[in-house]
Amino acid sequence: MRLLSQVNLNSLKIVESAARHGNFTRAGEEQFITASAVSQRVKSLEDQLRFKIFQRGGNAVSLTPEGETYVSRVREALERIVAASMEATGQSQEHVLKISVLPTFAARWLFPRLPLFQQQYPDIVMRVSTSYATHEFTTSEFDLEIRYGDGHFNGLPSDLLFREDLTPVCSRKLFHEVLGQKPLSKVTPDDLKHFTLLHSDTCTQNWQSWLGFAGASFVLSETKSIYFDSCMMSYEAANSGMGFAVANRAYMASDIRAEKLIAPFAVHHPNTAGWYFVSPHKSPAARKVLLFKQWVMAEAAMTQRQLDSEVTDLASEAV
Repeated sequence: MRLLSQVNLNSLKIVESAARHGNFTRAGEEQFITASAVSQRVKSLEDQLRFKIFQRGGNAVSLTPEGETYVSRVREALERIVAASMEATGQSQEHVLKISVLPTFAARWLFPRLPLFQQQYPDIVMRVSTSYATHEFTTSEFDLEIRYGDGHFNGLPSDLLFREDLTPVCSRKLFHEVLGQKPLSKVTPDDLKHFTLLHSDTCTQNWQSWLGFAGASFVLSETKSIYFDSCMMSYEAANSGMGFAVANRAYMASDIRAEKLIAPFAVHHPNTAGWYFVSPHKSPAARKVLLFKQWVMAEAAMTQRQLDSEVTDLASEAV
């Protein structure tokens, strides 16, 4: 085995790129090498480290738990190298906003809205990292994070964006294939036993929590289940017609409005936990952070108002 001190910096950049894209081909395009070369670099580094960084599956790859931690540290180190280089050459980081966001929050809520922020503030350069890991602001280069929890993050300032609000969703096509033209007002949680339930390893208690709240815990033992390694995959499976996923309504609202998905239950389960804007103790906060905070808080408030309105409408229809 080669010494770890001989790890190639380019190999770390390739691994970071592959983790960000979840795909060796796209990483190769970004690094101007072939997908095969990416695979070889990753394999060589895994041999040096003596653990698997990625789980391979067709064209897509996903990080192992060890890989998640490792790539998070590598990404922080690469950010520091870039920052040090820019500082040494007199280039300012004043307009570079570096944020860390949970992957599903990023893909299902933030990314569709982020072009609006870029249009309003074209001078701010975004550097977005997606990770389930949290970071120490004293040692990382991130200006802020979007975290999930109860709002208590080791004394760090945090502002609630919106709380989790669970509801089951499935494709409209699957719903009508199984239940025909049954009116939504007549659908009950008991009907879920006719469908496959889609679970996530990162949100293990969501089905149990929602069914318990709806008074239908028995459904878990009476229906088929499929398990995925992330909430994102369970949502995509629901969109593909594989079954019902229980999802945060803010994530699925656009698909429901577009009639790609159907949320047939008036029962929605508000959670005490939610998504928070978290920033380090910096006074005064940088302009880029304040502008992003004002923007994202306004977008979140708009989302919450829309969800509250839809809940009111559902309650009216159920009466």
